[in-house]
Amino acid sequence: MSHMRRFVLSVLLVLLSALSPAAARTAPSGVCWRPDALKGLPAERATRRHVPGAHMRPPALIRYTPMPIPAALRGSIRRVALPPGVKLLALTFDLCEANGEVTGYDGGVIDYLRAHHIKATFFAGGKWMENHTERAEQLIADPLFQVGNHTWSHRNLKKLNGRALEDEIARGEAAYEQTRSKLAGRACLAPAALARIPAHLTVFRFPYGTCSPAAMKAVGDAGMTAIQWDVVTGDPAKGQTAERIAAVVLRHARPGSIIIGHANGKGRETARALSLFVPKLLAQGYRFVTVGELLAAGKPVIASTCYEERPGDNDRY
Repeated sequence: MSHMRRFVLSVLLVLLSALSPAAARTAPSGVCWRPDALKGLPAERATRRHVPGAHMRPPALIRYTPMPIPAALRGSIRRVALPPGVKLLALTFDLCEANGEVTGYDGGVIDYLRAHHIKATFFAGGKWMENHTERAEQLIADPLFQVGNHTWSHRNLKKLNGRALEDEIARGEAAYEQTRSKLAGRACLAPAALARIPAHLTVFRFPYGTCSPAAMKAVGDAGMTAIQWDVVTGDPAKGQTAERIAAVVLRHARPGSIIIGHANGKGRETARALSLFVPKLLAQGYRFVTVGELLAAGKPVIASTCYEERPGDNDRY
């Protein structure tokens, strides 16, 4: 067989394998899911309240010894100071779910990010992961995304102490590890893909953006850095439009910014807002990275307290 014929045959084999069901199940962006299975459904966005079983039993704690965060990284990280000329941004989305409710999955947000290869970080509550197991597995498996801890049931950690405080953090970690374990049990997941998925969570977001010295210490002792933000989309607010969200992001984003939105259905216009501000930021030379990549690229700007836009503005919680 000539070199040319061998080359043509090899190309055909590659194309055929790419079209095969096995290839679809192991695509880097989906791992175990075909593209149509990854797409969000409008019905998934809704939040259901007063749902029987919504006060679900948390998973058993998984005991391991975390590496405590060094003193220099303890505190509330609001943004990252980057070297001159480096234009990186971190898009972050909360997936919160409190007791008494089952929140949604905003496929419009995730579908847009995947379609345009935009990296992002999702802070997932443990209870949300338990109620959206397959969606949580998809996010964890996707190399575009990083997943962080958003506690078990979105309780205000400023009001908790001792074991209750530690368990709310630890059960968020336990839900992640349980989800990762289910994902690892799928025959379609390649060993290399599993090795890329962190065994433990390394970033954390406080519910309501509130904290106390005790809560800050508990998060650091659990081996996680506390990630706040410096650009607030305000996407859960009634009357907030995609145009207003885009205007806020375009006005306030700067190199090293951390932008907060929601992907649990409570961000009313978040998906459409992405299509308004992401292309403009890309045209300005910005690149979107995960929170972990942003932290590695510069020096975190750390506050000693937690707040939305200015100290004291979330005391109402």
